[in-house]
Amino acid sequence: METILNCKNISKTINKNKILDNVSLEIKKGDVIGLLGPNGAGKTTLIKSILSLNNIDKGSISICGFDIKKNYKDAIKDVGAIVETPVFYNYLSGRKNLKLKSRIYNVNDEYLNNIINLLGLNNYIDKKVYKYSLGMKQRLGIALSLVNNPKLLILDEPTNGLDIEGIKIFKELIIKLSKTMTIIISSHMLSILDNICNKICLIKNGRVISTGEIDKLKKLNNNNTYIFKVSDTSLINLTFKTEIIDNNTFKVECNKEFIPLIIDSLIKYKINIYEIIKEELTLENLFIKLGGLNEINTK
Repeated sequence: METILNCKNISKTINKNKILDNVSLEIKKGDVIGLLGPNGAGKTTLIKSILSLNNIDKGSISICGFDIKKNYKDAIKDVGAIVETPVFYNYLSGRKNLKLKSRIYNVNDEYLNNIINLLGLNNYIDKKVYKYSLGMKQRLGIALSLVNNPKLLILDEPTNGLDIEGIKIFKELIIKLSKTMTIIISSHMLSILDNICNKICLIKNGRVISTGEIDKLKKLNNNNTYIFKVSDTSLINLTFKTEIIDNNTFKVECNKEFIPLIIDSLIKYKINIYEIIKEELTLENLFIKLGGLNEINTK
């Protein structure tokens, strides 16, 4: 499989603070990778370094085989990106913003219209950008990042300001785009990434602490937790690791072979059992297990 992005031993220090510490990351063609980590972990600095908006202190970065220092023009020509807040000409329409960028890449109107349709911008595209909501500006920013039909798309917090409809469109968009391009998404919205990414890279304190396929990481870190719905949790007295959720719900972490013993114990205490569910490991739980604690958004 073709390597689209290869970061080797990247380090970056700002104001004597080491923001990136020997970071290595390889991304293959067709990957949709979620870049995770608490605030201040180094995610945006890594993205800026990949785009050569930051000069790295050591290490190397290549995109589609081109080193960004030695062959910047060739390396960056197939990259589209949103970094932090998208910038527009606010007194021009969304369409005119797109056309201005399209002139650089000799893109025709048919391709621009396809992007407009993909992002659900049809009803807003001819309005001036200063009239756009935050969510609409975010959609237009994503549209601008697609103008050059990139092989590598990098999105830093792309769901900021998106409403329910916008998030739905965003999910559908990433699924479509993943068929033709490689995508990096940095976001705290883990429930969204769980549905659209096949891999994650977890950064903490400037270092990569885990990377790999989400399904394999979930399988490797699954702790066999079972949720019990019962008549009364106040009477429970189990020797297993138990977490009481409310008056009628508790969790037990154990191998499935011990479930009959738990059932016998509950019957002994005359507790009715209504339901037993094996808890699925979410990306949120995986994130916590791998060490990326706090400052996450699961909504």
